[in-house]
Amino acid sequence: MAKKVFLCLTALVLVLVLLHCSRVGNLEIVRQVTGLETNCYLIYDSDSKEAALIDVGGPIDSLLIIIETNGLAIKYFLCTHSHEDHIIGIPTIKDRFPKAKLCLHKLEFEDMFIRKEWAYSFFGEETINEWAKDPEWRKVIEFDPTSLGEPDFYVDDSLVLKLGKYPIDIIHSPGHSPGGVCYYVDRFLFSGDCLFKGSVGRVDVLHSSRSDQIESVRRLYQELPDSTIVYPGHGESTYIGIEKTDNQKISVDSLGI
Repeated sequence: MAKKVFLCLTALVLVLVLLHCSRVGNLEIVRQVTGLETNCYLIYDSDSKEAALIDVGGPIDSLLIIIETNGLAIKYFLCTHSHEDHIIGIPTIKDRFPKAKLCLHKLEFEDMFIRKEWAYSFFGEETINEWAKDPEWRKVIEFDPTSLGEPDFYVDDSLVLKLGKYPIDIIHSPGHSPGGVCYYVDRFLFSGDCLFKGSVGRVDVLHSSRSDQIESVRRLYQELPDSTIVYPGHGESTYIGIEKTDNQKISVDSLGI
């Protein structure tokens, strides 16, 4: 028995080394990079044990260990948008958390069913076939959107969710995609592909819009404190105050390149 406990603790320590963890008050945030370098975040209230998974873009075995070890109850699957590299991990684990509510903007749900046809038309079959040589891209290309199921909540600016004592505000942030949203919890912003450290999401995909992107990013700059920590869909974290002045694509004073 003692040996089994030791091995479990050792495994947990190794998992924590591989993950990126932070804590403020009772709010815990753990990040695992998945699939196509997509950040999946586990956030939870250590008092209530209520938790949410943000952008499950592939297998999250390390996060599942954290969930089980801490006895967490997954309340939400929060999707910043429906691009496959942010959602393809949900179907394989949703039966494990039957009470978890799937949260997605309605425009994102609708786009899932026409995106593959658009991609073949826009990028061309030869390019798509070349991408498919990469195992991770093949998963994206072959993903069946019906496997996700219909959202329990269509999220928008009018909805506020709760995670233990923490409200989760939704900020509709179109640009990279029409129904992209950011989730604002306490002093943290989970920005998906709206805002990155030093950059922003691409706008050469279905129903993307550069003008909407500029408006969305500048709204974040205007409405959120400079001290807000930004956890993006890809790459490292940053601060709103830093991005206001240093972002190479959209700053307060210029549009970048």
